[in-house]
Amino acid sequence: MSFNRKRVALACTYCRHRKRRCNAGKPSCQNCIEADVDCEYDDAPSQRIDTSGGSREILSRLRDIEAILESQADSLLTLASHPSASHSTGHPSAPGAGGRGGVLPDDQSMASVPSIASLPMGHIGVPLTPLPLTNIDMAEDMSGVPPLTIPVKHKTSSSYLLSLPAMKALIGEYPPDLFFLLESRDPLPPALSFEPWQSLTNSARPPLGRDITDYLVSAFFSMAHESHPVLDEAEFRSLYAQFNAESSLTTVESALCLVVLAIGAVAMSSPETADFRTQPPGMEYMQHALPALISLSAWSFSYSTVLAQALVLASNYFAFIVRPLQSWRLIFSASTILQFKLSSLASQQPTQGSYESVLRLFWSCFLLECDRLAELELPRSSLQQLVDETSLPSCDNLEPLQSTCYLAEISIRRLLNRIHNCLYPIKHHIFRLSSAALMTTDNFSGEEIAAIQTVCDELRHQLELWYSSIPEPYRPHLGTDRQGNTDRQLVLRIRYFASRHIIYRPFVLYIVGQPNPGIIADSVMEKAGLCIDSCRSYILNVTHIIQRPSQYTWTFSLSSLAAVVVVTLSSICPSLKHLVPDIDELQTVAIRNIRKWEMASLEAVVSILEDMQRKQRILSRV
Repeated sequence: MSFNRKRVALACTYCRHRKRRCNAGKPSCQNCIEADVDCEYDDAPSQRIDTSGGSREILSRLRDIEAILESQADSLLTLASHPSASHSTGHPSAPGAGGRGGVLPDDQSMASVPSIASLPMGHIGVPLTPLPLTNIDMAEDMSGVPPLTIPVKHKTSSSYLLSLPAMKALIGEYPPDLFFLLESRDPLPPALSFEPWQSLTNSARPPLGRDITDYLVSAFFSMAHESHPVLDEAEFRSLYAQFNAESSLTTVESALCLVVLAIGAVAMSSPETADFRTQPPGMEYMQHALPALISLSAWSFSYSTVLAQALVLASNYFAFIVRPLQSWRLIFSASTILQFKLSSLASQQPTQGSYESVLRLFWSCFLLECDRLAELELPRSSLQQLVDETSLPSCDNLEPLQSTCYLAEISIRRLLNRIHNCLYPIKHHIFRLSSAALMTTDNFSGEEIAAIQTVCDELRHQLELWYSSIPEPYRPHLGTDRQGNTDRQLVLRIRYFASRHIIYRPFVLYIVGQPNPGIIADSVMEKAGLCIDSCRSYILNVTHIIQRPSQYTWTFSLSSLAAVVVVTLSSICPSLKHLVPDIDELQTVAIRNIRKWEMASLEAVVSILEDMQRKQRILSRV
């Protein structure tokens, strides 16, 4: 496994602050010559490291992350000690939260931003006053840490697992972009396809009964808002009152109201009674809002927060109705607006409310986009490059459980992305653009497995630190039944098992990929067992969430396929099959969970799972 990434030993101040590649020329580098500015170099030695040495340097960086997480633990525990106190109490933060790192790792960095110490602090260490985004790049010594974004062409998707030689031998060969092809070719219902084009300005509103719409707004705030709290409920209800009175609202304000009604309708529906393929719940509202949102996001240059809110929530609606590509497209549109909003914060002094709104929109975009990128190879939005530099929201006006779960999910998503980058880097082929290179699977060698064992253990430690930092009253139990947990807590539990599965997956793939494994080290077997146990817990826990519509249906279905692939490969491997005595039950649970959502790519997922189970049953008799 290669971690080579060559860097200039010391970039000049001009290049470093503008994140440009510096050739370290003396007395002036090329960028400074072209810009006609003075070229200056810091006297202090660079904190950057050459990561070509492998796991030792990576472990050092992971310990830096651990220090950041530990620095947040006291403030998080405050909320557990005072659950009824005001919302300015501790909440979990991600590794590297609050700027690039959340805390300044050394005295030299602290000296560069003396104003931070004087800022009033909310929970999780986020300043309550706006922090100039142009000054967030001061933590230079964190530049060697693997990024918090999902890498391009990563090796943790379900599609990649289906391309493994052992899985090809079991169920045959599928295209590497199978799920993208299926989703892109599945037509939308006519009312959502813009044929014919409609807009709020030239078409009548859908029939609106006040009792029904009141109920849908309440359903939205009770069942969907907590996952992405991008609206202030009091402000929205005031807007909604004007909407019902048919006051002179702007087009985008009317569209936002219709999107909320659509999400409320789908959130309270049932897959057994609704036709999600051709008549998804809420479509009667979304079909009137969507053309206006598309046209405004494509041609308008107002970049209003209301438009960004409507786009993010519309993306969430399409996640609810199991349309991942449309969900991604809307998030991509919202990211452009947010990039402009973030840039404007650097040149003006925004109010605390507007700053908080932009931060929540940013992180909701991040969550929604990452769930798409985890399984589909799609272009990254510009926001993915700002993850290390953007503070977490304070969430002061949310209930403690709601804010804790929202921030904890952001944190675990960031950590999961870092796991992708640490353990599954892209191996560069000589013919990297050829189809053969893209189809080639990168098996882990014995040397790589030996090298990453300590890295995996350190990542697991980071995961446990994240879990323990959640205040006790809101921490999900790590079992397979509800045990009084809310849906939001169950999502955190599912994210936990997904992370642990991916941390230890290399050990299962290494063992099943050996034609003659011989004697396998106890440490490798132990970690393979942890991966299998995590897959089992993931499959069983997903059952609680996937029973009814949610934004997680498609993501959790594809991840369930990945978990079933891992346990199925283990069940047909002589060295691991004793760890999966319940393989048939696990396959059956996954099939039953996803079958009610059979449409487009999920229909293919069910077919693949059934084929996998049928052939595994045959092999188990041999």
